[in-house]
Amino acid sequence: MQTKQWIACLSFVAATGAASASQSIIDTYKQALENDTGLEITRLQEQLAQEQVSSGLANLLPSVSASASYGVNSENGEDAFTPYFGVQSIGAGVSLNQNLFNLAAFSAYDALKVNASAAEIATKLKEQELIVDVAQNYISVMRAQDALEVAKAQVEAVERQYDQTNQRYEVGLVTITDVLDASAALDQSKVALIRAEAQYDIAMQTVSISTGADFEGAKKLSDAMPIKAPAIEGMQSWIDFAIENHPSILKAKKDMENGELALRATKQTKLPSLTGSISVNYNDSFGDDIATDYSDETHWSASYGLRISVPLYTGGSTEADIAMKGIQNNIAEQSLIAQQRAKQVMVGNYYRTVRADALNVEAQRQALKSRESALQATEVGYDVGTRNIVEVLNAQLAVFNAQNALNNSRYDYVLNLLQLKNEAGQLSIADLEEIEKFLID
Repeated sequence: MQTKQWIACLSFVAATGAASASQSIIDTYKQALENDTGLEITRLQEQLAQEQVSSGLANLLPSVSASASYGVNSENGEDAFTPYFGVQSIGAGVSLNQNLFNLAAFSAYDALKVNASAAEIATKLKEQELIVDVAQNYISVMRAQDALEVAKAQVEAVERQYDQTNQRYEVGLVTITDVLDASAALDQSKVALIRAEAQYDIAMQTVSISTGADFEGAKKLSDAMPIKAPAIEGMQSWIDFAIENHPSILKAKKDMENGELALRATKQTKLPSLTGSISVNYNDSFGDDIATDYSDETHWSASYGLRISVPLYTGGSTEADIAMKGIQNNIAEQSLIAQQRAKQVMVGNYYRTVRADALNVEAQRQALKSRESALQATEVGYDVGTRNIVEVLNAQLAVFNAQNALNNSRYDYVLNLLQLKNEAGQLSIADLEEIEKFLID
């Protein structure tokens, strides 16, 4: 039967969509790793922190400098400004300076090392956030693909309904009002299709901009992907892990440690510092007017020194710096507590959401089965003349909508599971690789 053949064709179009190129979510993530500006900034900040460590170490190591000189004198009288090369001198020297006792420099160096460690954690945190961003953008394309397919199916269904109504009007079975209603419904479905196409283009462009590369298109999520609801009694273990091990929490702890070391270094600037120095010099003179016995003198000399510096009064700036750093450390401590509390709430919320998503997927599966059964019954009614083609198409469209709802529920489950792992500090590239196993062309 032509109607059944058309319905089967429509089902195939809605289920598979138009054939197009697609790329994996892993390849998309790799593109983002290479081109994401936010991640690149974080990496540069990490490099900057490492260079600051090197700069801080320089304050603890010896400093060596060398110098050289050459000079001539001038004669007295009218030729006072004319160089006289009868007596020329040369000199050279090497000096070494070393901090022997400077606790502030050591504490400042320790603070820089802790800051570099915090910058490294920040990079890992940004990489985890990038995984979620890529997954969200990628799945947004998948959602848009499904919505576009449903919109196309709606237009075809309403066009069929419009044609059927026109035929019935021509033979006097319906009024012109029914035709106008069908025409209005067709116009609305075409507008919905235009919007769906725009949303799909926007989703594709968003991925391209975020990755800095052309995006070929998203794959589809296989029905074989397992949906598992986490046990309610396991939520506390996720929370406990997150408030101790999430990168944002670890970074906040490093920031606190850095602040404490910076405060210690500031306090230690009030202590004496001791510097040692050694210098070796060579001086010599030569020329036509140099006495014969001068050239036989010893030209080498050396000096050794110790310098102690005791700050007595700095106008109150040191005390103000100590007070400010103490307040900043108190702020950092309260910020850490606030982050831990917020993390507890977020992990708990996502844990419950994932449980609800898993149950929702199963409910949507049952709803799809019910819609499919209703479609079969409507087709039987159409065969025996108790149902019309409009009812068949509406039932077919209801199957499409149910399939779309099922797809969205599965997307919600995948995204919220990634968000849960991200909030708990357990997200890694392996989670994207697990999703990739269930993506099909």
